[in-house]
Amino acid sequence: MSTERITAILVDDEKDGQEILQQLLNKYFPEVEILSIASGVDEACEMIGRHTPDLVFLDIHMPGRNGFELLRQYMEVPFEVIFVTGFDQYAINAIRFSALDYLSKPVEINLLSDAVKRAKKRIYEKKENRLQIINLLHNLDAEPALQKIAVHHAGKVHLLNVSEIESIEADGRYSKLITGDVREFYTARCIKDFEEYLEENPHFIRISKSCIINVMYIRSYQKGEPCILEMNSGRSFEISRRRKQEVLALLGSI
Repeated sequence: MSTERITAILVDDEKDGQEILQQLLNKYFPEVEILSIASGVDEACEMIGRHTPDLVFLDIHMPGRNGFELLRQYMEVPFEVIFVTGFDQYAINAIRFSALDYLSKPVEINLLSDAVKRAKKRIYEKKENRLQIINLLHNLDAEPALQKIAVHHAGKVHLLNVSEIESIEADGRYSKLITGDVREFYTARCIKDFEEYLEENPHFIRISKSCIINVMYIRSYQKGEPCILEMNSGRSFEISRRRKQEVLALLGSI
């Protein structure tokens, strides 16, 4: 598979960023043929129309219109995307929770390798990431309560409404998402990732080292020791002593 060629366009307004990524691809991924380099959205649209690349390395922050605006030009995005960005936790979280690939600047070769391998696999197997891109663009505009999370399950990508999730629980290197109707989904995102992603959503609160709950699914709670929450599903959770006052204050306010 590694010998089959794929075509690519680089979209980055910074000359250094263009040159570094081009050098890495030329050195380590000769099967990736760079057709063109664009410095902005309008130029990128023109190059994509002319060359119809398999893959676009897309910088997020550019003067004028950003990388997300490029994707909004298409009803169905006709290429694979690997995002490239400086530190922007909001954008990174939105990309990650839509199950899409991104590279932080300066680009690390091992992460570049993983992202290229995944993109090549999707290209060769003709698997689309259209749903994930639609979800990303939706989440960028949506109120926190209307956001969706992409999770892999039974060989498919499922888009879960955040409002469907009753709890998020640590499970080794994974997190387990349990919905209000007690469906289970696993993701490689850790609890800390979810805490950051959901920090603007007033319905989610971390109640212990290993658990985040959606307060909209709480049926009752006991204030004593231990402090227990009972959920609509019938499951119960203990609030850690360190989190108790914060959680009880939130529950009291609603």
